[in-house]
Amino acid sequence: MPEAHRAIVIGSGFGGAVAALRLGEAGVQTLVLERGRHWETSLSEPVFGNELTPTSEMFWQRDFAIWLTMEPTLIERMPGLMEVITAGGIQIGTAACVGGGSVVYAGVTVQPERRYFEALFPRGVSYEELDRVHFPRVRRMLNASYMPNDIYQADPFAHSRAFDSQMKRAGLPTEPIQTTFNWSRVRGELAGRLRPSSILGESSFGNSNGAKHDLTQNYLPAAMATGQVRLCQLTEVTSISTGPGGRGYTVRVRRHAPDGGVVDSRELTCDMLFVAAGSVNTTRLLVRARDTGTLPDLNEHIGTCWGGNGDAFVYRTFDGATGVSQGAPCASSFFADEGFGMPIRVENWYALAFAGEPYLSQFSVAVDMDNRGTWTYDRVSDQVKMLDWGPEKNLGPESAAMAVSQTVIGRGMAGPAPVLPPTGGTAHPLGGCPIGRATDLYGRVRGYRHLYALDGSLVPGNAAGANPSLLIAGLAERAMDEILADGG
Repeated sequence: MPEAHRAIVIGSGFGGAVAALRLGEAGVQTLVLERGRHWETSLSEPVFGNELTPTSEMFWQRDFAIWLTMEPTLIERMPGLMEVITAGGIQIGTAACVGGGSVVYAGVTVQPERRYFEALFPRGVSYEELDRVHFPRVRRMLNASYMPNDIYQADPFAHSRAFDSQMKRAGLPTEPIQTTFNWSRVRGELAGRLRPSSILGESSFGNSNGAKHDLTQNYLPAAMATGQVRLCQLTEVTSISTGPGGRGYTVRVRRHAPDGGVVDSRELTCDMLFVAAGSVNTTRLLVRARDTGTLPDLNEHIGTCWGGNGDAFVYRTFDGATGVSQGAPCASSFFADEGFGMPIRVENWYALAFAGEPYLSQFSVAVDMDNRGTWTYDRVSDQVKMLDWGPEKNLGPESAAMAVSQTVIGRGMAGPAPVLPPTGGTAHPLGGCPIGRATDLYGRVRGYRHLYALDGSLVPGNAAGANPSLLIAGLAERAMDEILADGG
């Protein structure tokens, strides 16, 4: 790994992968730094653990496996697939692997609702342009598509059909949505040619057989095929500062061994720095840099406008055939502007533990315009923390989710499930470097030249009624068009 680089990209998720590809296409020598591993998938062998069989490799540097639907399990500390953070009154999941969130999400690829997008974002960030140019480009790259009918009618998607039927009969009709699952591999699982993964409900900790079109199958290999981009895995950025003589940037890293040890630490320099480590980690890097004085001219908006995207889970019963398992790909969603306390999109989710049981998992993202958190640097512990988020900030989205489910139950379409919905968690952390405040309208971080934020940290706490992957990638595509056209 050379010490000096033209451009460094921190992170290989939806923002970092877009930046890497477009830089490579422009002939810019680029180094991508990813703290996690590149996980090679297998058509026949298990690679990842799941919620029912947790392994140490699933979690980033934890002593216990803890996530929304899991019982705490003792594990060994190692650089695993997902970091789980408790900040104030919320549990946050953030990816720690090559491909970032695309490896551990459920593939849902939906656009924000325009009226709420325009209320949340600065006027100069054009929804029309994203809708016309950048969202279609991302969908093509990710191979997003609707669930084919033969898969929808298959046994593992009995819960999807039950969800749609319940919602329609309750007067809340759903519409098909696109996801990034590879339907030929899903069919291979159904036919017994491939090891089952997606049809069992594996997704939140990866699909061992590569059943999702994650970024390791499109943006990232395309970036490296330019010959200009190199990716270093298990390389965690610990701090950033101005470079020698005040020119460019110095990036301090520590390199991890797959078993959890630290190989070494070193410093790298670059002319251009793209911070795309995900909402939480981009925010922590920038807040630390400002408040410790390594990047003192970062403004007061760094660390602000953070939110959990209105995430909430609710469970209920359903009648009829249950299916031997619950498949992970999502077939449909319902969006409501009013009637439930705040605008909300609900989607049929899945649970491995519900295999053969008459229970549905409803996931929702509410348009929460109000509840936000702020990350601050604590000099005593030398950590960046969010201390102003309490359980009360989760109540609006959770109440809206419960109101939808209670409407279905109240109209006789379902009953309450004998499990309590987990509360206070998000898989969609957003904000911390809000666009138009901490940055200009294209992710250029205010106060510094050639420093960019290009990930979920730009989104002001809420993705306007959508799962945020398409929005993050679309904003990154839009930013890179402008940055490269303008010469940086």
